[in-house]
Parts: sequence; C-alpha cells; structure tokens
Amino acid sequence: MKDHYIPEDAFPVQLAENLYMLGNYFFNLFLIRGEKKTALFETGVSATVDTVISQLEKLNARPDFIIPSHPHSDHITGLPGLVQRFPNAEIITAQGALEFVSHPKAGPILVKEDQFINQGLEKFGIQPGRPSLETIPDIKNSMVVSTSTCLDLGGTTLELIKVEGHSPGNLIARIVQDNILFVSDSLGFHFPGRHFIPLFFTGLASYLSTMDRIRSFSPAIVCPAHQGPVKGKAAAPVIEKALADTRKIITRITKTKLSDPDLIQNLFEYSYKDEFTLYTETNIKNCMHLLVKRVRQT
Repeated sequence: MKDHYIPEDAFPVQLAENLYMLGNYFFNLFLIRGEKKTALFETGVSATVDTVISQLEKLNARPDFIIPSHPHSDHITGLPGLVQRFPNAEIITAQGALEFVSHPKAGPILVKEDQFINQGLEKFGIQPGRPSLETIPDIKNSMVVSTSTCLDLGGTTLELIKVEGHSPGNLIARIVQDNILFVSDSLGFHFPGRHFIPLFFTGLASYLSTMDRIRSFSPAIVCPAHQGPVKGKAAAPVIEKALADTRKIITRITKTKLSDPDLIQNLFEYSYKDEFTLYTETNIKNCMHLLVKRVRQT
C-alpha cells in the first residue's frame, strides 16, 4: 500500500484538462467540468464530505449534477452532506438504487458501516470532517437512469451507463471526448500493485459481461472509486489483471475441497488486509459469502 498511497495534501489531483480527482486515497470522487456545467461522480462517505467541499471551493466549482455510482455505504453516505452544501445540484441514480436504500435492512447497515469507516480512517491518519451518518440518504427525487443517458456539460459529454453484477442501481460513466472511464467497483476492489478482489454480489455472468464492456472501451484512463486511477499504457493491463483475478477466485471456489463455511473464512483471511480493513469484518465476510453463493448459482 505504501508504494501507491496518495497523501491527502495531493488532492485535488488533475487527471485531464476537464477532470479532477477529489477525496482521498481510499475514497475517490471525480469532478468533470464542461464549459457550461459540472458533474461530480461518486459521493464517498460522510467522513470525506468536508474535505470534498473544501476541494471544490479551491477549484471554484459547484456541481450541477451529483451522481452516486451505486447505493453501497462507501459510495452514497457522503451524499446528504454534499446535497446540503449544494442544494441546487440534480442527483442522478440508476434504476434500482432507491429500492435498495429503501429496504428495511439497508438503513441500519449503511449507518453502521459509515460509522466504522469514519473510525477506520483515523487509524490511517485521516481525520473525519464531521460525525458519521445518522439516517439513510434521500434519493427519492433523483433523476433515474434505466439504461444510459448523456449529460451535455458544454463541450464535454458525460455518458452514464447502467451496469449489472456488482450492485443494484449501479452506474459507470465515460467522458466521451477523452475516453476516460469511471468504473466504480465494477472491476472489483483494487489493491494497487497487488491484486483485485472481485465483487460480483448480484450476479457472476452479468459482472463478467460488465467487465467485458469496460474492456471494449479501451479507455485512456480507468478511474475506480478507490485507491486512485490507472492511466495510459497501464490502463489495458489493469483491466486484464482484474479479469484474471476474478477468474482465479472463481476457480478457487469451484475447485476447493473446503466446506463453504471454511471457504468463506479462507477468502476472508485472504482479502481482509490493508485498505479492506476500513470495512467491518461482518461486511467483508458477507461479501465473501456472496462470492461463493453467486459462483454456486452458475
């Protein structure tokens, strides 16, 4: 991790003429500026809100669109604070996101995970800017993307694409003119310089299909939601690495002689380190359970 860590004072990071990465090493948000309008893709967690607001003010930017990529806690719990600061911004979500956050079990999990992440950031030397979330984000009035749509920001087109496999209500995005791709968690969780942990929580076949779609764009820059972007000649190999690591986990599950409970524990011990320790053990064990479950369903 230390070889790839991006210090807080390096943010905001300019990635292209019209693109900045905000937040911190662990939670990346992306500001896309056109000649007329501005979009913020990803919303991070509550702990990053004040940092992101400060970074936006430094860039003299007010987002016209705020786009949480999907409704998992580390991608949507920063939304309430950002909306409070930028009340005129239009929220855009994918179809299925509202149903997910409205589920009776979702609220307590979102809040608990956000609280744990706030505390976890402190052990990495990052001080949360505000108390953790207390209520679930309100996305009832958001613009909903059912398949895809394009936002004309003025000389810059941001294409939003609903994808499957990782989460209900999941979006990836692309700056069309520069072929820069924002993949969120759709390539898995990236441990830079090490490996990916695949995250096919809602379906294996659809997750692999989404990865193939990402590959088909041959993006100039790949921007996951965590641990920084991958640029230029490194972009294609990192997509191939994500695919290869996904296949390794599938093989590990299909070829194992372990019982499913032992396999889940084995996968947990393999994955729960470094950046992943920002999340609760319960969460990551449940993630490993879902990986086993989805492979078994194929």
